[in-house]
Amino acid sequence: MRRLGLFFAVLLSVSGFTKPVTIAVSVYPVANIVKQVAGPAAAVETVIPPFANPHHFSPTPSTAVKLQSAALFFGVTPEFDGWIRKFLPEETKVVFLKGKNQPNEHIWLYPEGGKRIAKAVAEILSKTYPEKAALFQQNLKRFLNSMDETGRKLARVLAPVRGAAFIQYHPAWNSFAAAYGLRILATISNGHGKEVSPRELMNLIQKARAAHVKVVVMGLHKSSRTAQTLIREIHGRELRLDALGNPEDPGRNCYQKLLFYNAQKLAEALHD
Repeated sequence: MRRLGLFFAVLLSVSGFTKPVTIAVSVYPVANIVKQVAGPAAAVETVIPPFANPHHFSPTPSTAVKLQSAALFFGVTPEFDGWIRKFLPEETKVVFLKGKNQPNEHIWLYPEGGKRIAKAVAEILSKTYPEKAALFQQNLKRFLNSMDETGRKLARVLAPVRGAAFIQYHPAWNSFAAAYGLRILATISNGHGKEVSPRELMNLIQKARAAHVKVVVMGLHKSSRTAQTLIREIHGRELRLDALGNPEDPGRNCYQKLLFYNAQKLAEALHD
């Protein structure tokens, strides 16, 4: 029996199978990218639930406990999700993924942004755990191939509405729109709770009427009297897009599916 136990111990050691390292990630889409790159080598914990506001959220007690075992934390920017650091042990390695030339913190909401995240994650993981580097690079290659196919699917879906314009509530979709030849006529909120003034709203109404823009993109759980006034005055329509995904929804439970979901919704709304 002791020989059998020793045999399995050696087998596990040779195969490189060890207890998965815990990696904490602020938002689900980025966490899903991290999971696809890390594979079975990591247990990935998402800190902020899909329904929550990343700017105003405190982890549940159970999540706070899990964060105490995090060896790595992948965030977006210190301003966006840097507050999570106070729940992490001092020895946790903290990495923020936003590049200097990316316009805002929604770095995952377009395919090239997702690729950049995956490459950065693979590089950090390979340097931190060099014995697993081959696995991370293999998973990265698989992810990038999947993203190439996802990008082609999105391009096909959005091609019929190329050049169309919409209004967004939150400054989240700039890079997505630019990637597929769409135009953002205006943004209602600056992303930090400040909406357009009454005078700016009147100008926006006139601008939207003149440009025949009807679609106003909102977050799944966002409510705004200003946005509703705009929609009413331009006889427009509200479109709810999902920036954060949902692990419980088969149509939005992985990063690639989330991008395609939003592309389909936007194409349908702009085509009407």
